[in-house]
Amino acid sequence: MCSLGEEKEKAAKLTVDAVEKIEEELKGKRFFGGESIGYLDIAVGWMSYWLPIWEEVGSMKILDPLQFPALTSWMRNFLEHPVIKENLPPRDKMIIYFQKRSQEFSSRPRG
Repeated sequence: MCSLGEEKEKAAKLTVDAVEKIEEELKGKRFFGGESIGYLDIAVGWMSYWLPIWEEVGSMKILDPLQFPALTSWMRNFLEHPVIKENLPPRDKMIIYFQKRSQEFSSRPRG
């Protein structure tokens, strides 16, 4: 989200590699542990909300639903769970927050 040029491409590739591993773990499952949310879902659940926001702010695409159907389904199931859904921060405020963070990081000297 905050990288530029080759650095951004490399970071995106590393992220896709990690997402591929998560996709394999989720195949055939509603949640990591089966039919109900468990500890691992809570531990990595942040990405179901933040990653699409980071994609938007960073003008990039990581999560292709056709490439990652199990992860896409898990994200939807996770975000629709009442306990999770009722406690998410407003998306519009998250966009503004990460836009500011991206600008801060982008303005710092590199190297």
